[in-house]
Amino acid sequence: MKVSSVNPVFLSLNGAEIFASSPRVPKRVRLHPKVADLLVSAREPVDLDSLTSGDQALQEAARQLIDLGFLTEATDSGTPEEVPSPWREWGNVAWQFHASIRNAPFVRGNRDDIPEYYARLAERGEKPLNSKPSRQDEDIVFLPRVWADMNASFKSVLEGRRTHRDFSDEPIKLDIFSSLLHYTFGPLRFVDAGTLGVLQLRASASGGARHEAEAYLVVFNVLGVHPGVYRYDAIRHGLVPLGDAVAQEDIERLIHHQTIARNAAFCIFTTAVASRMSWKYPHPRAYKILLHNVGHLSQVFAMTAQALGLGAALTGAFRDDAVEELCQLEQEDEFPTFFMACGVPLRQADGMPLRYNAPARASQQ
Repeated sequence: MKVSSVNPVFLSLNGAEIFASSPRVPKRVRLHPKVADLLVSAREPVDLDSLTSGDQALQEAARQLIDLGFLTEATDSGTPEEVPSPWREWGNVAWQFHASIRNAPFVRGNRDDIPEYYARLAERGEKPLNSKPSRQDEDIVFLPRVWADMNASFKSVLEGRRTHRDFSDEPIKLDIFSSLLHYTFGPLRFVDAGTLGVLQLRASASGGARHEAEAYLVVFNVLGVHPGVYRYDAIRHGLVPLGDAVAQEDIERLIHHQTIARNAAFCIFTTAVASRMSWKYPHPRAYKILLHNVGHLSQVFAMTAQALGLGAALTGAFRDDAVEELCQLEQEDEFPTFFMACGVPLRQADGMPLRYNAPARASQQ
């Protein structure tokens, strides 16, 4: 019988242990090194008897791999089964991650498990802080807690929110800048969550109120704030200086030469301190929720900017290593997640973004 390894198959090492997984197979299995060699040898159609001849244990392992789906009977053409779209375009690693977090077990099975669940959390060690701790020796630029008026109706904000890629060189007023940071990244209320401690409640939704997002700003043109790189301190509502002024051309290089930073009054790189999430949700599905969270936060940013008369543009395309260096990220559990540019937008006469082109006629379908 000729067999082939399932396509794709991933072999991973965890210390001395070897594991096999595949997005086509629901189970992840631990392998003996000889069995792992068998899977590697079967990348192309191979006679199973020749691989397992004289080794009864290996023959039994091969039968189990066939039952699980890691080994399949080779086709006459010998061509591996085609990878379906969208994974053909996004790659096998993305497909494997998607498959591995499906139907994930939740943190507790039923309501009777709640006390035990919280007891286990207490055993996980010290709870990560909801915000980066302040240091007594660091400088901070305190922002005004005078919130700018937002008189636009919710309907007009929904209808008017557009991506703006062109900004004027008009500076942003400090009260407006302060309000936008507060409503996007600052805690609006606090709640006593018992074992989980005191949690922040921000304007954006966040799984378990973990609020793992941090904001790093590159200021170009804000009244009362020197151009430079800062970290937003959400608790103290201020800017912690990290570096001197950065040219807008340098930021454009970091975002792969998109022009949304050109003439922006300021830009923001958001990061995630992932341990805030993983402490409560120790399952890889939480990584997917973490990315959802930055989407919630970005929408609050864009909507609030619109309500304040500003324009915003968002992108997830940036050079990770260079952004980490700019933001001086030192924790292994903190990494960049999104980029936002904001300023006074240039608009057409009807209020639409400068680059917006209305269709001349209905498209032919």
